[in-house]
Amino acid sequence: MKKVYSVLFCVLLIMAVVFAGSVFAEDFKNTSGKEMDIRIISKSFNNQFYQAAFKGAADAAAKLGVKITTNGPDMETNTSQQVEQVKAAVNAKPDAIILAACDTASLEETLDAAKEAGIPVIGFDSGVPGDTTGAVLATAATDNAKAGANVAENLIADPNFQKAILKGTEKNPTVLAVLAQDATSGSIVQRVDGFIAKAVAALEALEGLSGAVSVSGQEKWTKPSAKPEKVKIVVVVPPSSSAADIQAASKTIFTMDNLVGVFAGNQDAVNGVISATNDGTDLDRKDGIYKNIFVVGFDSGTSQREAIKDGQFFGSVTQDPYQMGYQAVGLAVRVANGEKISDVDTGSKWYNAQNIDNEDIAILLYD
Repeated sequence: MKKVYSVLFCVLLIMAVVFAGSVFAEDFKNTSGKEMDIRIISKSFNNQFYQAAFKGAADAAAKLGVKITTNGPDMETNTSQQVEQVKAAVNAKPDAIILAACDTASLEETLDAAKEAGIPVIGFDSGVPGDTTGAVLATAATDNAKAGANVAENLIADPNFQKAILKGTEKNPTVLAVLAQDATSGSIVQRVDGFIAKAVAALEALEGLSGAVSVSGQEKWTKPSAKPEKVKIVVVVPPSSSAADIQAASKTIFTMDNLVGVFAGNQDAVNGVISATNDGTDLDRKDGIYKNIFVVGFDSGTSQREAIKDGQFFGSVTQDPYQMGYQAVGLAVRVANGEKISDVDTGSKWYNAQNIDNEDIAILLYD
C-alpha cells in the first residue's frame, strides 16, 4: 500500500496540472538543509479523491525538495488499519505527518505520541475534527461557505437564468430551491449558508429585485424580504438522509409553482434529484418536462458528471483535492522550518459541459 514518490517521478506524474499550485514554489522553501521526510495518510488509499490529493502532494514535494510517503486504509471504515499506519508513521520520526482521520477518538493516543515526539501533524480534507491533543497545527481543506457561494455566483451570472428568475412578480414569485441532505452536518450547513448569502446578494443586485428576495422552508435559514417578494429561495431538508427520503424531497421540489432553479448541496442530494426526474431525462433541455429548470450541484459523482455532460444539469462545483494535497505539504514544510501556520482554504472549481473534460478540471473530479 505504501508508495514513495521521488522528485523526478512527481514531475512526470502531474504535468497536466503543474500550474495549479505554483504559489508554494514561489512562497515556501525547504530551509532545513536536508531532504524532509513527510508521511501522508488518507482515509482511503485507493479512493479517487485521495489519489488526486496525492498528486498535488507529489507536485509540492518535487518543487520543495522533500520526500513524501503516502498511505491509507483499504476503506474509510477500516479505522484500526489507519491507527496502525499512523503509529508506524510516528515511530518513523518524520519531519511532519499529514492526516485525514477516519475516527479522531481512536487516534487520540497516537496523536499524543506525535506531539510528545515533536512531530507536527497537518490535517487535509476533513482533517482531524475535534482533536484535543494539540498535535494538529493546521488543516488544508475546502471552505464550504465559499464553495457554496461559488455555485450561486456562476448560476446567477448566467443571462438565461436571470431572464427566467426576473419573470417573478409580487403575485407570482419565481422560486429557487435548495435541497440540503440535512441541517446539522457542518459542511452541508456551510454550503447552504454560502449559497444563500451569495444568491440573495446577487439576485437583489438585479434590476427590480432589491429587497424583494425571501428565504423560507427551514427555520435555520428563514429570512423575510424587506419588500413584497418577487423571488423565493426555498430550502428543503428531508426527514432523514436515506436515499428514499432525499428522492421524495426532490419530487416535492419539482411540484413547486414557478420553479426556476435547484441547488443540490452534495452528491446524495444530486442523486435524489436525478432519481426524482426519471434518471435525469425529465431535465433534458429539449424534450424534458423540466427542461427550463436550471439544476446545479456540488461534488462530482459519476451520475452528476453524466448529467452535466448531457446538459441535464447546468453545472456544479467540485472541491479541489489536488490543492488539498499540495497545500498540506506546503504547510508541513513551513512548520518544519519553524514558521507559524494556519488553516488554508483549498478552494473549489466550477465546471459545466464546456470545461468538464479540460485537464485542469478532469483531475479534480471524483466519485
